[in-house]
This record gives sequence, C-alpha cells and structure tokens, in this order.
Amino acid sequence: MQSKQGEPDRCDIFCSDPVKVDKIKSQLDGLEVVVDLFKALGDQTRFKIVFALWHEKLCVCDLALALDMPVAAVSYHLRYLRSLRLVKSEKRGKLVFYSLADDHVASLVHLTLEHSKEEA
Repeated sequence: MQSKQGEPDRCDIFCSDPVKVDKIKSQLDGLEVVVDLFKALGDQTRFKIVFALWHEKLCVCDLALALDMPVAAVSYHLRYLRSLRLVKSEKRGKLVFYSLADDHVASLVHLTLEHSKEEA
C-alpha cells in the first residue's frame, strides 16, 4: 500500500522491537485526559472560543456576539471547556469574564495555528 506521496504505509515484513513496544505500551496508559482535550479542541465552536480567548478576556455576551451564537449555547461550551481546565472564569460584579486557563493552552492554540500554516 502506498501513501499519496508514494511512500510506503507499512513494512514489507513484520518485525518488532519488544523493548520499544513495552516502553510505548507503558506510556499509553492514562492518555484519556489528553484525548479529551483534543476532542474538546476538535469541535469548531469550542476552538473558536479558545481562539478568541487567546486574544483577549471576554464575557459570555461578547463571545456570543463574536460567534453569532446564543448566549446559552456559548455558556454550554464554556462550562465544558472549564471542566477540562482549558478556560477559567472570573466574576466581576454581575459579569463573568473568561480567559485561557494557562500558558499551556495558549501554546496549544499557537502551535496548532503555526502548523496549519505550513505548506504540505
């Protein structure tokens, strides 16, 4: 089987390195949390929210207007993102402002955007 670039997608024979396999198997446990983060960012609406918060702290109303969505829908996504510790909230009087949880989330957004700009 060949990939689109003409490179093989698999070995011509089956051969394995048990040491490498065991090492990788032991590191695969517990990746569910990481997969959940990528699932969250894989949703277009949630990525747009994270992208907007990468630029600036925003309240739910501003996010709803920016995304042309109802406030209730944006709030739903923000609760989900907050449960995964991707965003955090800060209440100021009667308003709640959201921002990215930390620099790691900002780095994920930045790296994803940089990668998407690379030529194939």
